[in-house]
Amino acid sequence: MSKNRTYNEASARLEEIVAIIEHNNPDVDELTRLVEEAVELVAFCRDKLTGTDKQLETLMARLDESNGKSFVSGKSESDD
Repeated sequence: MSKNRTYNEASARLEEIVAIIEHNNPDVDELTRLVEEAVELVAFCRDKLTGTDKQLETLMARLDESNGKSFVSGKSESDD
């Protein structure tokens, strides 16, 4: 898999793999290759989503600090 692949590219390729498996009835060797590729793509997507989630949490915490509010509760620290 390309190191520069985007989440959207990986997701699109996963959809292609599912379509191939559903419609082309691949032989065992091709099916094995497709499933191996799909496993790599799923791991890539999961890592990308996890990293994005952590990045968003960090950004929201910075926003909270700069506003003096808790993003979750919407309360100002002075409201407590």
